[in-house]
Amino acid sequence: MIKDIIKLSVFLTIACALAAAALSITYVATSDRIEQQKKAEISIALSRECLPGCVSIKEVKDYYIGYDMRGKKMGYAFRVSSKGYGGTIDMVVGIDMSGRIMGIKVLSMKETPGLGTKAAEPKFLKQFTGKTSKSPLKAKKDVDAITGATITSQAVSDGVREALTKFKQVH
Repeated sequence: MIKDIIKLSVFLTIACALAAAALSITYVATSDRIEQQKKAEISIALSRECLPGCVSIKEVKDYYIGYDMRGKKMGYAFRVSSKGYGGTIDMVVGIDMSGRIMGIKVLSMKETPGLGTKAAEPKFLKQFTGKTSKSPLKAKKDVDAITGATITSQAVSDGVREALTKFKQVH
């Protein structure tokens, strides 16, 4: 009986060690590629959704600057995070040179499927377009909140407000 327990313990220890080693090797082998994918996703989001019309993007410390075909600065984009119902909501918010929201892309969230995840849909995000730092951005009052996901709606509003604050600091 004790012999069987020892055999099983040794077997499980070896199996766990091999699984941990395999996961570590996989992580090391794929971490650069994952980082490149994240950068590519942000780049696509910047040019298509956050700063539409920009043809080149320059990353500066913790924000991005978008330029038009003539090399003229079109706007800024800021990566922001806010606390939603299910966890952190990571997004990129594009702001034109006059301080108006151009577009938003939600990069990741862990909100309730079918409710909070609607905050990443264009229909919800488009209502922020044109808003400025003078816009109150309160869910249910100034922004049409998603039914059953008021906390998520307010979290997106908070992220937009944070981006507008960052814009004031760099512009």
